[in-house]
Amino acid sequence: MNKKTVPADMLGVLREGEVLLAPLVIRSCSVQAGGDRAADARIEASLPQETNVYKFVVESKLRSNPELIHRAMYQAKSAQQPGEWPLIQVPFLSPDRIEELERAEVSGIDMCGNGIVIVPNRLYVMRTGAPNRYPDTRPLNNPYRGRSAMVARMFLSRARWESLAELADATEVAGCKVSMAQTSKTVQALKEDLIVSKSKTAITLSNPLSLLEKLGSEWRKLQSPRRQFLRLPPNAQWARALESNPQLQWSLTGEASVKRYTMFAQSGPRRIAVTNLALALPLVGGVPEKVPNFADVELVETNEPGFYMGTEIDEDGVRWASKLQTWIELQAGDARQRDAAGDLRERLLREVTA
Repeated sequence: MNKKTVPADMLGVLREGEVLLAPLVIRSCSVQAGGDRAADARIEASLPQETNVYKFVVESKLRSNPELIHRAMYQAKSAQQPGEWPLIQVPFLSPDRIEELERAEVSGIDMCGNGIVIVPNRLYVMRTGAPNRYPDTRPLNNPYRGRSAMVARMFLSRARWESLAELADATEVAGCKVSMAQTSKTVQALKEDLIVSKSKTAITLSNPLSLLEKLGSEWRKLQSPRRQFLRLPPNAQWARALESNPQLQWSLTGEASVKRYTMFAQSGPRRIAVTNLALALPLVGGVPEKVPNFADVELVETNEPGFYMGTEIDEDGVRWASKLQTWIELQAGDARQRDAAGDLRERLLREVTA
């Protein structure tokens, strides 16, 4: 797919004789000029060979993020006059956005051939499935992966933050250092996705379910990591040994932490994420084991910050993955793991909304 630039004058395609959304044809279009205009345009459209026209008031946006789509819907409805119906125009409408427009009885078209045109009890036209030729661009491409995702995760531990500085500091305390600039970009991206809301006094989580689902869907399993299986002597103090080096980050993975949070039968070696395998191996000791089922632990090298974020240490010094990290790994696992993930999901949502 070749990325194209969104035309600056999107309203220019709304010309008399052009297709609004097949088979509807535009019969007239009046673009509204001036900063105090009530709407971007007003158009009349009809089906071929019909004289009956349908009138629409149009709000056009150069980006397709949920925040702007909601704003366009509100503005179109506010500018609506008797006999008119609201219609929005954006670069791309996904099936989810089209479904949202349908529920609100607001028409919408994009620059890719997708859209829905509704006049209740009189007209219904929908087209979807055309690919996005105008991928949305923003300072932060994906707030649900990498260090940005760690900022997003903080809203599932606490739904309201007084400032960006407080949020950035708490993210560092939880195990991931992020800059103020990255924190700000993450919050802005979450705001555009209608995940959080901002006021002069606070940044507040407004859609915990969507945030949880996005963090889960964007998680990527480790691909061919550096690893080592080890057999350990009886009563080996491997956790205390790993904790002794402040240059090393480590934790049981989420898959290895399930039993801390829910009933789940597990077997095989404990899987431990470490930021540096060369540092971890002499600390743990033991004997390399070629057969995984005979090993006591598996060390896996990764710098993915999610493994080390919000960990919990028990009385034996074992560092467990957070409940959120455990859920994220389980929901991407096999059928048994996904089933266990369901219970954790409900607990996470209850805790953040309590």
